Amino acid sequence: MTRRPRPTARPVSARPVTLAMLALCPATAAPAAPSLFRVSAPAGFDTLLAPQETVVDVYSGGRPLGQARVRFSSGRVTFLDVDALLALVPDLIDPATARTALAQPDLDSHAGLICPADADPTTCGTLKPADAGVIFDAARFRIDLFFHPRLLAVHRASERRYLPTPDARLSLIDQIGGTIAGSAGFVDYTIQNRAIVALGNARIRNDLSYSSYYGLVADTLAAELDTRDYRYSAGVLWAPGIDLTGRRKLLGVGVQSQIDTRLDRTLIAGSPLVVSLALRSRVDILRDGRLLTSRTYEPGNQSLDTTSLPDGAYELVLHIVEAGGATRDERRFFTKNAAIAAIGDPIVFGYAGVLANDRRGRLVAPSRTLFYEAGIARRFTPQLALDATLMGTNRTALLEIGGYWLGPVAQLRTAGLVSVRGQTGVLVQAASSGTAGLTYTFDLRRVWSRRGRDLIPIMDGILDRPGLVTPDRAQFAAGAFTQFYGTISYSLPRGQAGLSGFYRRDARAGRSYGIGPSASVPLVQRGGFQLMLRADATLTNRGHSAYVGISLQRLRGATSLAATGGFRANQGDEASTAATAVGGIAASWQKDNVLGGDLSASGGLEREVYGTLARAHADLRTGLGSLFADVAQPIGGNNGSTQYSLSFQTSAAAVGGNLVMQGRDRHDSVIVVQVSDNADDAAHPPATPAPFEVLVDNAARGIVRAGGTLSVAVPAYRQYAVRLRPVGEELTRLDGGTRQVSVYPGTVARVAWSASRVTAMFGRIVWPDGSPVADAAITTIGAIGSTDAAGYFQVEAASNAVLDVRSSDGRRCRIAVRAGPAKEGYAALGSLTCRPVAAGLRLADVKPDQ
Repeated sequence: MTRRPRPTARPVSARPVTLAMLALCPATAAPAAPSLFRVSAPAGFDTLLAPQETVVDVYSGGRPLGQARVRFSSGRVTFLDVDALLALVPDLIDPATARTALAQPDLDSHAGLICPADADPTTCGTLKPADAGVIFDAARFRIDLFFHPRLLAVHRASERRYLPTPDARLSLIDQIGGTIAGSAGFVDYTIQNRAIVALGNARIRNDLSYSSYYGLVADTLAAELDTRDYRYSAGVLWAPGIDLTGRRKLLGVGVQSQIDTRLDRTLIAGSPLVVSLALRSRVDILRDGRLLTSRTYEPGNQSLDTTSLPDGAYELVLHIVEAGGATRDERRFFTKNAAIAAIGDPIVFGYAGVLANDRRGRLVAPSRTLFYEAGIARRFTPQLALDATLMGTNRTALLEIGGYWLGPVAQLRTAGLVSVRGQTGVLVQAASSGTAGLTYTFDLRRVWSRRGRDLIPIMDGILDRPGLVTPDRAQFAAGAFTQFYGTISYSLPRGQAGLSGFYRRDARAGRSYGIGPSASVPLVQRGGFQLMLRADATLTNRGHSAYVGISLQRLRGATSLAATGGFRANQGDEASTAATAVGGIAASWQKDNVLGGDLSASGGLEREVYGTLARAHADLRTGLGSLFADVAQPIGGNNGSTQYSLSFQTSAAAVGGNLVMQGRDRHDSVIVVQVSDNADDAAHPPATPAPFEVLVDNAARGIVRAGGTLSVAVPAYRQYAVRLRPVGEELTRLDGGTRQVSVYPGTVARVAWSASRVTAMFGRIVWPDGSPVADAAITTIGAIGSTDAAGYFQVEAASNAVLDVRSSDGRRCRIAVRAGPAKEGYAALGSLTCRPVAAGLRLADVKPDQ
């Protein structure tokens, strides 16, 4: 501790104070001469009024920074070494301005802002200076520094850190699926295989399909490499395209910036929320009065953690509670959209190659059309982001410039396009922010093109597929067209009302449109029972339809029943009119542990204007794969034919010569959890291996038993915390706690534990003379314990453990135990004799006492 120097002072002359007093005299008497008194400071006290020098403790934001020498007098303070003082202040980004403010002689000490012991913290202890200022408490030799927020750096909510690269082990994730569908003698099938072969941060992707018409076709067959900020790819891949043309498949190369490998990517997707805190404070973030997140932050300019906040644009309330108890609220508008560039992290990309087609019987069908695309996107403010993309072939070139505006009422997207061939286009999209009862979405696209030319050539093979409802080329091209789509929905006090519509006009395909309102009002809601009134109407270029009716739903356990009834009127484009009562009944059922998985089934009968139809659906999800089946059978009259479909999907993950199956979830990464059974007690083997619940980021993902494995499919580009939790009745011990794993696409991460069964046992340890081994420390593999004053102990260890006993007087012994079956949760060992033995004791040499 630094000793404070004794205050020093220079002698100064005290200013006398003169008082005149008139003596009270009778009215007739002449006034007496005034008596003069001269009052001054007592001897030795005059030095306290002089400027003094001392060392004071320096604080900022309630945190101690160090010490500084000052000269002070009544209400004033001067720093004797300002540069040394500023060197103590962290996060100071404008020391010149701070030095100018604090180097002034005789600074106001703001003694009136010192907080007494019983003061309200909201009325004292803080200062808001123009640049910098102080509150000096001479009684405690303490000085608090205050700075304007613009002079201090902003503390980021998280540092710029990257996802660790997975282990350089070759791994494979292969997702296989297939579908067969048919009706009226027509059968169509497709088998898909999506595989990723990965080695650390590099991988090969392939997305192959074999269909009844095309045969074997490669949708993607490319190599990828992730670096910290960029992703490189080459092969058959997809360029992202633009709003008015869509993406394009090409045989070529590509590079794009990426934030997938950033650990803070969910944070930077939102606009920064920065608060200036004078003291260590808790900051609660509320939306519409609901608490979203809460954290404690250090003093200074702090960027709040917005990782858990939902996407959208909305107003927040920051409720700030300082360490001293003072509170205040600040309102901020917040935006979060992972689809656009983050502030300070622009997106750039470039692709080049030749366009690739889908042709029958060809794995890859490259064309002779050169293709290139390059673009940049940047977010300038929390609300405004702009982007530009250049796309072209050896015959044309397009430029699209667009932007986003994320406002409190709406989120807008606009874009304009122009080509060297004189083609132009415009896009306008609007969506509500979703914070009110009224929600809406609009999408308007318009392209002007001479003679309806495509902006970019389409894939030739797409029109060869038979059975297309509208094989007109204009339905697939991006030539001249006008298209609009919009929905409006409003939440009523009871129910919801909405309006939706679309419009499409193409010079070669004609015009189509549809518009109609809908409404639903709950009549009864009680427990698992719901009765709803529904109505809708539709007007299209092919006719119109109207419906009004009720729906009933009953939920009970694993089953549900639903029924509908109402009246529908239809009029087609050929003046055919139908009006009839319609309705239906349906039921669903779920059951776990069926064929090693979960089974759900549903079926129903529905009556519509076109006739009566019976439907059924079933799906079975197991650890090996999933099956889905649908069938629809018309009943009575000329009402079409039987329709059916059957699908399956499964995933295989391989690493280090080991193969596991994953049929429930489909993700690009897999975590394989393995638990080895370290059982060494053959005398009392368990009836079943011990079960453990697998928790991934504290979410339960399944059960694994000792001696087995469990595969968990997870999204890629994440870091996960994996741990096990015993769920059986037996006591078990694991060799370690949480495992941290990072996964990229194609990563198969293996995490392993060794499980040992333990027994809760108690007994008494005595010396050979029968006296208790009191207050001794007991150690054994995986456990510790101690004896009490009478020698009794309790420990959880292997049933054939060797106890290492060390008494308080330095004596030591080893005792081998063989615990029998536990009764009422404990195994009684009785009295054990502690006999000192040499190191290297063999278990067979020591037998427990009874």
